[in-house]
Amino acid sequence: MALHFQSLAELEVLCTHLYVGTDLTQRIEAEKALLELIDSPECLSKCQLLLERGTTSYAQLLAATCLSKLVSRVSPLPVEQRMDIRNYILNYVASQPKLAPFVIQALIQVIAKITKLGWFEVQKEQFVFREIIADVKKFLQGTVEHCVIGVIILSELTQEMNLVDYSRPSAKHRKIATSFRDTSLKDILVLACSLLKEVLAKPLNLQDQCQQNLVMQVLKLVLNCLNFDFIGSSADESADDLCTVQIPTTWRTIFLEPETLDLFFNLYHSLPPLLSQLALSCLVQFASTRRSLFNSPERAKYLGNLIKGVKRILENPQGLSDPGNYHEFCRFLARLKTNYQLGELVMVKEYPEVIRLIANFTITSLQHWEFAPNSVHYLLTLWQRMVASVPFVKSTEPHLLDTYAPEITKAFITSRLESVAIVVRDHLDDPLDDTATVFQQLEQLCTVSRCEYEKTCALLVQLFDQNAQNYQKLLHPSSGVTVDITIQEGRLAWLVYLVGTVVGGRLTYTSTDEHDAMDGELSCRVFQLISLMDTGLPRCSNEKIELAILWFLDQFRKTYVGDQLQRTSKSEHFPFLGISDSYSLSDFRCRTTFYTALTRLLMVDLGEDEDEFENFMLPLTVAFETVLQIFNNNFKQEDVKRMLIGLARDLRGIAFALNTKTSYTMLFDWMYPTYLPILQNAVERWYGEPACTTPILKLMAELMQNRSQRLNFDVSSPNGILLFREASKMVCTYGNQILSLGSLSKDQIYPMKLKGISICYSALKSALCGNYVSFGVFKLYGDNHFDNVLQAFVKMLLSVSHSDLLQYRKLSQSYYPLLECLTQDHMSFIINLEPPVLMYVLTSISEGLTTLDTVVSSSCCTSLDYIVTYLFKHIAKEGKKPLRCREATQAGQRLLHFMQQNPDVLQQMMSVLMNTIVFEDCRNQWSVSRPLLGLILLNEKYFSELRASLINSQPLARQEVLAQCFRKLMEGVEQNLSIKNRDRFTQNLSVFRRDVAEALRSDGNTEPCSLDMMS
Repeated sequence: MALHFQSLAELEVLCTHLYVGTDLTQRIEAEKALLELIDSPECLSKCQLLLERGTTSYAQLLAATCLSKLVSRVSPLPVEQRMDIRNYILNYVASQPKLAPFVIQALIQVIAKITKLGWFEVQKEQFVFREIIADVKKFLQGTVEHCVIGVIILSELTQEMNLVDYSRPSAKHRKIATSFRDTSLKDILVLACSLLKEVLAKPLNLQDQCQQNLVMQVLKLVLNCLNFDFIGSSADESADDLCTVQIPTTWRTIFLEPETLDLFFNLYHSLPPLLSQLALSCLVQFASTRRSLFNSPERAKYLGNLIKGVKRILENPQGLSDPGNYHEFCRFLARLKTNYQLGELVMVKEYPEVIRLIANFTITSLQHWEFAPNSVHYLLTLWQRMVASVPFVKSTEPHLLDTYAPEITKAFITSRLESVAIVVRDHLDDPLDDTATVFQQLEQLCTVSRCEYEKTCALLVQLFDQNAQNYQKLLHPSSGVTVDITIQEGRLAWLVYLVGTVVGGRLTYTSTDEHDAMDGELSCRVFQLISLMDTGLPRCSNEKIELAILWFLDQFRKTYVGDQLQRTSKSEHFPFLGISDSYSLSDFRCRTTFYTALTRLLMVDLGEDEDEFENFMLPLTVAFETVLQIFNNNFKQEDVKRMLIGLARDLRGIAFALNTKTSYTMLFDWMYPTYLPILQNAVERWYGEPACTTPILKLMAELMQNRSQRLNFDVSSPNGILLFREASKMVCTYGNQILSLGSLSKDQIYPMKLKGISICYSALKSALCGNYVSFGVFKLYGDNHFDNVLQAFVKMLLSVSHSDLLQYRKLSQSYYPLLECLTQDHMSFIINLEPPVLMYVLTSISEGLTTLDTVVSSSCCTSLDYIVTYLFKHIAKEGKKPLRCREATQAGQRLLHFMQQNPDVLQQMMSVLMNTIVFEDCRNQWSVSRPLLGLILLNEKYFSELRASLINSQPLARQEVLAQCFRKLMEGVEQNLSIKNRDRFTQNLSVFRRDVAEALRSDGNTEPCSLDMMS
């Protein structure tokens, strides 16, 4: 139903709901009303009403929002109407300059959008929407508030022109942006610079908030001008170190004037930190100006002015104590080397003094390791690029990097080692835990460290020997203080990282044989540390050192081993392939990993090339054809068995690596229908030999895995059903045959029987949860493969005792998740089980709830929740049974009757869960809470007895507290199992568990009473 806004009061209520309301429903209704208001013919009149007579800023904001959406429509308003809106807003903000800032911003955005979208519209041979700069100049002649509004208009317009609207043609956006750049942007920049010059020309009252705001907005305007996408490159802003500002050639005169750079350096020194960092941001863009804007003498002069500015900042470093200024200055330094070559820098007159100041600044920054690590990235980038450029410098002027680069390296090394003690003793965040930052800094340092490598190597050798000796002493039982050992391990971790870094730096810098010998000295020490730690395991195990060693080994491999080894492989290197005569079945286990690696290499360029895949599979094709011939004759049983074991392991490795639909389909088409029956035959013949059946069953389990949606075949393909039918046959064959083995001894039962059953359950679970088979199809078309495999599941299950089900971890971790899938999607199967079978299943859930394995206990909770929910919904529907639900109702009635006959089943599980919550370390509380609510609602009387039992078992002093805990547990909980109600109960249970634990601990003089709630 359409809403009609008859009064200002109604509109203001709408604003309140939309912007400050906390009721989600009211906010959604307000948003709908806003859309209807935009579409209504009276939209403009209502916006005018809100602007002129609205009593709150939110009313004005709503009007601005409506106008913004109105003028942004694909089908635009008439030109006259848009001109009226623009002129109205200009007059409105001029008459009310003290509006809330967010209202002014929103209204100015409307002007910017109107201007951009109407940039090429002409009336009376004039571009009617390009007069905006002339309009703004009127604002600049008014009060400070008016000046601020004028500057914001230009700033918003510049941003809007730069903003790509992907709902409109990109070519049109580029045409408008290019025209704006060529006709207006330079004038805007000149105007902004002239305003800044005026600011510096007269004494600046920094206490005046209006003046501060004006300077801030003008600096933001300059920054928007310099950030403009001049050539339509849409550069990624995250690629900060690669950024070049493509200043138009027509702007050369502005940039060639020394006064332009001086203006921003002077502003930096004159303004407070909040504003001075904006001046530095502008200088970052000036430093990034494209080289081709100048000829060589002009470029040298421009660079000289930049370097003078750097020198002045470093000689007066007070402003750099502000984090914002510090960060922008580091970016500024990095941009200098990005845009200028080292040969150009050394030619600047002030270079020797400036490089000394930058080195001191970098050393100080590195020593304050806890301060702004993101900014240090830019400093290390500067030094990395400077050092990397040394071989290419042709100038005779000294670059002095051989003096300062070793000092930078030394400062990094010593500061990181000194940080360890502070981090450990003050319990600070360890920089080593931020591996992304550490690796980034080390990769930058590796180049710097190779400059004057002798100094760096000598320092590292000295520090490594000293710290390794101290560590060895502390490992003595008599002298080991935990804190000291932790500090020493942290230092060694840093040293190993640093050795890996400098060794890796060999690839980035010119090296000699002497340098290689130094790498050997350092590497030898790391290998000795590895030996020391290996002899002291497990006491000497330290994760940080081990991660550092992995970094070192990776760097050592890249530098001295290489990624491509020239090595001839012989048959004795691969005994698991069965090439030599002396091989055993245990060797075959490596074949899976081997074929996974080979297939991953194949996948790099495979794409949809079926011929390539057939060639890859050719050896296996030949092997299977051989097996097929032997099967058809009086075969040599042992030979064919060995071949099939190897083939099953090979195929499992291949299947594991095929994670795309296309590649998996190639494998399935290769295997079906020719070769899968051979595996079926093998399971039937050798079911009592796990060495043969286990690899085949594991292959089938891998084939059933819908990893990365690889089994989501095309809609016209029956492959999903065909695959499930083959799996069903194999599971049924194995299940029926394995039961004929009879009773087995304790040491034989797992390898001979339970291991195979657990693999079958894993395969079945993958099929049920894979979402690539519609199981209703089987019943619809009279196909019994699904029913058969479920019956095989039951037969195998009943042959396993409850104790074995929980004792063997792999079996429990395959059975319980499978049961979870069955209760979730196939409840009709569960409730149609014979009473003894259903009792077995429920008992297995009850026993699984108490296990310490959270995978098992969580699956039990989920399965129980599905059963309880089904039962609860059935009871809730009693009395309103339509005919179409008669069959489902009868099934539900059967489950209800079973539970009424065996009431202790659910009561026992409620006791277990309550006992877990109250007395045990419950690590999956959320999972426990879900079935518990249903159990309580189904057995309120028994829950009352449990509650009374717990309360009465405690001393009188605690009884009232516990009673209050139980009252709070059910507070606000309704008689249903809706998600909202469950979440409420889960929250209550969390509070309940905490409060009960505190209550049971509160009386220190009383022995803690443990209630056996399962009695």
